[in-house]
Amino acid sequence: MPSPLIWHITESAAWEAAVPEGVYTRATRGRDLAEEGFLHASWPEQVSKVAKRIYPDRPSDLVILEIDVGRVEAAGIAVDIEADVDGKGRGYPHIMGPLPVSAVVRLRRTKWIGREFVVVA
Repeated sequence: MPSPLIWHITESAAWEAAVPEGVYTRATRGRDLAEEGFLHASWPEQVSKVAKRIYPDRPSDLVILEIDVGRVEAAGIAVDIEADVDGKGRGYPHIMGPLPVSAVVRLRRTKWIGREFVVVA
């Protein structure tokens, strides 16, 4: 059975800076792993809501890291799922350490159409 895939939204420059280092440590916009204690992620159906909340200014340089949970865990990094406190679906995934670049199986492009966040490819 394939490992689940989770998504993380970031600025393309943050991802590009991580690739040569082999690990990505940006927890969320403006905060890193050391400050937050984990990296925020989401399930694909949650990503639009997250983008609207974290990036209300709608920057044009956002990408989505599509992350293989099995590869993260194989590197010794836990992926925890927070409780679904609002009862509207699944709780958000948290990556509990640095994300190995090798766990990112796809980089997805995005764009804003008006106030809607859209995954292009």
